[in-house]
Amino acid sequence: MDYKIKKLPKSLVEISVTVGDDQMPEFIKKATQEIAGDIEIKGFRKGHVPPHILDQHVDKKFILAHAQEIAVRQTYSEIATKEGLYVVTRPEVKIEKEEPLTYIATVAVMPEVQIKDHKSIKVQKDEIKVSEKDLEEVINDLKKHNTIYRDVEREIKKEDRAEIDFEGFEEDGTSVANTKSTNHPLIVGEGTLIPGFEEHLIGLKKEDKKEFDIVFPEDYHKKDFQKKKMKFKVEVKRVEEPVAPELDEALIEKATGQKHTVEEFKKELEQNIRNKKEDEAKVKQENEYIEKILKAMEVEVPQVMIDEEARFMMDEIKEEVETKGIEFKKFLEQAKTSEEDILKKYTPEAEKRVKIRLALQFLLKIEEIKVTDEDLQAELDKLKAMYPETEHKKIEGDFASGKLSTQIANRMAIRKLFDKVLPA
Repeated sequence: MDYKIKKLPKSLVEISVTVGDDQMPEFIKKATQEIAGDIEIKGFRKGHVPPHILDQHVDKKFILAHAQEIAVRQTYSEIATKEGLYVVTRPEVKIEKEEPLTYIATVAVMPEVQIKDHKSIKVQKDEIKVSEKDLEEVINDLKKHNTIYRDVEREIKKEDRAEIDFEGFEEDGTSVANTKSTNHPLIVGEGTLIPGFEEHLIGLKKEDKKEFDIVFPEDYHKKDFQKKKMKFKVEVKRVEEPVAPELDEALIEKATGQKHTVEEFKKELEQNIRNKKEDEAKVKQENEYIEKILKAMEVEVPQVMIDEEARFMMDEIKEEVETKGIEFKKFLEQAKTSEEDILKKYTPEAEKRVKIRLALQFLLKIEEIKVTDEDLQAELDKLKAMYPETEHKKIEGDFASGKLSTQIANRMAIRKLFDKVLPA
């Protein structure tokens, strides 16, 4: 057997192979045995048909074609193994000659990755500060969540809760379908209704009526209403003002289930905010590092890897849609799109995802990042501690099967990589 390997663009490899005439008898013998094992001939048990009887019932061209398939499969596999080709697709095979059997196999291989001066790529983490404003925002949200409302007879102000009747009309006075509501509740100023609508309520009192024009925005979710001018008639049925609680030990216990003084609560809250900001800053730092790595990266990604990733992304959408009880075909019809359109839309993101994976694999190898059995066990113990004991056997089973341990190992390896290459 003779062969030559030629590198092509986009991480494709072309293998030209000539199978020796001395090899073909063995492949023909294998083909004959396989066909004999499948064919049924009267008077013979399946799999026990003698060769001379088989020749009388099966066209020699069929046997030869099957022998060629075996020859291609076996010789291609031997070459790929011998040359250490990390193939990522099945080969496309073209028979050039039958005697001697000559073929060309084109296959995508794992691309070579180069990242120039990767050790010089540094990204500083943002400095973490917790301001009084940060604390106030969380405390105000807590108060807002526990706010009660009481009836008032005064004019509506921003942040009041109101109940209104309203209906929309054309300029000629005709009522517009699906624009009528009675005893409709809203917090004035939150912007739950059409932009500009709630401003017209400010200054009205219970039982007041008002008419005003509204022009719907051009990006309104109902196309028939986009940029449409409509007259609304409104009647106020109820006005309530918010009564926010004070931050005290009773509110803290109600919100957290624990007894704390106000000072203790604020200290704990400050630490929680700091932890959250630390996590956000770390994610931002890691993302910026990856973006810089991608810019310095040289790689030719096989189209098949991009296509497979785009298909995976579409399958994620399909699964999410179907978990909501919507048939994917109907979803496509409603969205006026197709699977081909979705795949095309997600191709750029799919290529970026593949490149990120390849970059991380390169960095993990060159930085010699290792995850030890002790690392894995410690992480498994942490995971089990988060669940009740009744779930521990299942977790251990998933870990032993390799399903969970692979996920944990990958996550830990990337964490170790970032800890090594990024300043704290």
